[in-house]
Amino acid sequence: MRRSARIAALNATSTSTKLNRKRKAEKVSTIVPTKHLHFKEPFCRQNWLFRDSLINYITKNPSNAKAWQKLIQSCKYFFAKNPVFVFDKLEYKSKKWMASLNGIQKRIDFTKILIKLWITDKFDISNAFNPPINVSLIIPKLYKVDAKYLRLVNVVISFKDFSFLSSNVLIIVLRENIIKDSDGSIVPLEKLIAILPKIKIIDVYDKIHHPSCITKNTVKELLKIPQFSKIDRFELFNITEKFDIETFFTYLKKNKHTKFELGFSFLISEDYNNRIEAIVDEIIETEEHDYKIPKIYFVRMNIEKQRKLLSIRQN
Repeated sequence: MRRSARIAALNATSTSTKLNRKRKAEKVSTIVPTKHLHFKEPFCRQNWLFRDSLINYITKNPSNAKAWQKLIQSCKYFFAKNPVFVFDKLEYKSKKWMASLNGIQKRIDFTKILIKLWITDKFDISNAFNPPINVSLIIPKLYKVDAKYLRLVNVVISFKDFSFLSSNVLIIVLRENIIKDSDGSIVPLEKLIAILPKIKIIDVYDKIHHPSCITKNTVKELLKIPQFSKIDRFELFNITEKFDIETFFTYLKKNKHTKFELGFSFLISEDYNNRIEAIVDEIIETEEHDYKIPKIYFVRMNIEKQRKLLSIRQN
C-alpha cells in the first residue's frame, strides 16, 4: 500500500473511533441521573429486574446488617439513597467516640457526620468524668443497635432510648446511671430488666446519693418477669433498704440456676444489716444446699463468715 493510502486509512479509522466514542458518551449521558449524588466516583442508574417500589423498600428498610453491608459494597446506589454504615462496636472512652469494624477503629464526631451507624456487636460507654453523658443526644445518628453487649457507665438516658439500645442484649453492665421515664422519674430496675428478653448476664451498680432504681416492689416485680429465672449471672451492688430481702431470700432457697452476687449500701440501717447477717448465718449453718449459694457483701460483715460463705459457694 502506498504511503498516501495508509495515511488515509489511519485517518478514517481515527474518525470512526471518535464517532463510536461520541455515540457511547451520548448513550451513557441518557442513563446518568440529572441530579448527581456525592461520591468519589460517578455511578450509573441501574436497570433493575424488579419493580422500583421493591428496590425502594429494600433500600429504606434494611433488616439484616450483613446483607446490608454486602449490598452497599456491591452497589453505590443503596448507600447513596440510605447512608447507613455498619460497625461491630461503638465505644466512648477518654472523651472520644470510636467505631470499629473488623478490628479497624475510626474516631466519630457526631456533630459532623452525615451518615447513620448500625452497631451489631458492642455498645460501650465508660464515662469516668462528670457531668454524666446525655446519650440521648446521639440516638438520632444511630440507625439500629443490635449489640449483644451493652455497658453504660455514668450516663443520662431516657427509658425510650435505653429500650432502643438494649433490644438484643445478652450481657448488660449498668453503673451509676440516671435512666429517666417519660415523666422524669427514675426507671425502676424491674422495668429495665422486663424489656431484655434475651438477657443472660446482668451487672448493676446503683447510683449513690441519687434516687435509687430499687423500689419496695422491685423483688416482687422481678419474680414476675419470665426471663428472670433464666438469667445465668446477676450482680447487684449498692443495694438500698428498699430491697425486699425477705422475699428475695425465699426465692434464693428455690433458685437452682442463677448465680447471684449482692452488695449492700453502706447507708443501710443496723436493723437491716442484722437481718442480712442472719441470712448469711442460716446459709452457713445449713449442712446441705439444693440451691445456688449467693455471694453477699455488706459493710459490717464478719470476715470469717464471708470466707465460709465463699467456701460453701465454691464446693
